Amino acid sequence: GAMSVIDEKLTRMKELAEQAATGTYTTAQREIINSEYQAMAAEIDRIANATSFNGVKLLDGSMVQSHEGSGMKIHFGLGNNAAEDYYFVNIGDVRATYASGLRVGNSDPQDTLRTTNLSAASSTEALEPDAAATNDGFFGIRYTEEFNAENAASAKWNLYGYVDIDASRTSINDIVQNINKGSQAQGTLSIKAGSTAFIETGSLTINGQVFTFTTAGSSSYTNGTTGVINLSGVTNATNMTKEIAAYLNNHAASIGVYGAVNGTTLQMVAHTFGVAGNSIDVATNSTVVKSNQQTLDGGGNKLLNASAYYDETKKEWQLQIQMNHGGEKHQVQTFGLSSVSVGAATIMGGQIPGVTMTTVSGDVWMAQLASGTNATIGVGGHLRTYSKLDEQSEWLQPQNGTGTTEWDGADILTQSHAQKALNALDGAILKKDTARAGLGAVQNRLENTITNLQIQAENLQAAESRISDVDVATEMTEFTRNNILAQAATAMLAQANALPQLALQLIG
Repeated sequence: GAMSVIDEKLTRMKELAEQAATGTYTTAQREIINSEYQAMAAEIDRIANATSFNGVKLLDGSMVQSHEGSGMKIHFGLGNNAAEDYYFVNIGDVRATYASGLRVGNSDPQDTLRTTNLSAASSTEALEPDAAATNDGFFGIRYTEEFNAENAASAKWNLYGYVDIDASRTSINDIVQNINKGSQAQGTLSIKAGSTAFIETGSLTINGQVFTFTTAGSSSYTNGTTGVINLSGVTNATNMTKEIAAYLNNHAASIGVYGAVNGTTLQMVAHTFGVAGNSIDVATNSTVVKSNQQTLDGGGNKLLNASAYYDETKKEWQLQIQMNHGGEKHQVQTFGLSSVSVGAATIMGGQIPGVTMTTVSGDVWMAQLASGTNATIGVGGHLRTYSKLDEQSEWLQPQNGTGTTEWDGADILTQSHAQKALNALDGAILKKDTARAGLGAVQNRLENTITNLQIQAENLQAAESRISDVDVATEMTEFTRNNILAQAATAMLAQANALPQLALQLIG
């Protein structure tokens, strides 16, 4: 029934596109026609999103996520054999304004990113580029609510957090759950020139763990309690900042904080998504170290939404990240280093001004999934091999967040757009017809399955009835026998009683 209504809406959209493709209409008139065109597309979306059976969405494409892309499992047998006991129902996405759907009408203007090379066979497996390579490392997520396409450089970007990719433990579902907890808390620690006094007498406390400094020993760390940061050979505040950041990143999971460098300022980010803040305390009798805030804060802001996305074409699972807010001002981007060296961090989509992520003594600071070939680098005190990927080859942005859509059926605001929309609508109608025909085939198969089961049930009832009939006949035979015996006994007793009566009559 829902598909029938969608068919009517697509037919009306085709009529509107045919009108708008005619040269006699003005721009203002096409805008009026386009308003109905978009309303029809929105209604198709509403119908597709609302159509459900017993809580299961049928037409929004979500069904393909069940059973790793096989669809809804229809089980009708006593066993678990695919050839005898079940099959799957899989209905495609027939929403109008979605990249996976019919693609007629403006898409949701929410900004969306999706991995295309990093993928997995199931949502419970780790993101991998291929079977021969691992991809341990990080990528960052940033967002803005002030984006202006005409002056993109003026946008103020906010760090949402860093995603740690570890093929040995991190599945797509793990990443999704972490990102959806909310942003990572952040804070800074400023280190000025002349830091000798701080090295000698100062300490840094993070989450109750006290870290002191040495220039005559080696670094050490006792999990959850104390640590020593080796600053031997450090002659200026910049290098000191780098060494502290490298130390934090080597033990980020235990300490709970990542470190990045912005000149002589240590930029600290909570290791965990969703945590409101991490306590930071600086103890020193020197003025060279100043903390501009005693806690990392801002954690837990749920401005983004992550999900495990199943790509029907590639038959694989991908990570999808979407901005919760729509409109051209709300943008989300991922970023990573294009090279692991001293200098400004080149990120996907722009620069983080003044922030340096680099190496110190073989330790990598916020090593990123980056462009280029595979490389083995030091991360967290040990070597990891990871695939270097850039945004263009790795991330798909199907909806660019500007309120416009790249497919031909997006609008009919101009004559050329309307002419392109005609072809797009033909494709949408064909996709809808294919889905509807597939649904009809499945419905016929279900009816045949029901007929077959009814025949089985009827035969089973007939067999049970024959068995029951035999039992009733036996009981009726026994009952009749007993009845005849009772009647015979009664007759004999009657005759026996009659003899004394005859004798009495003779005497009388």
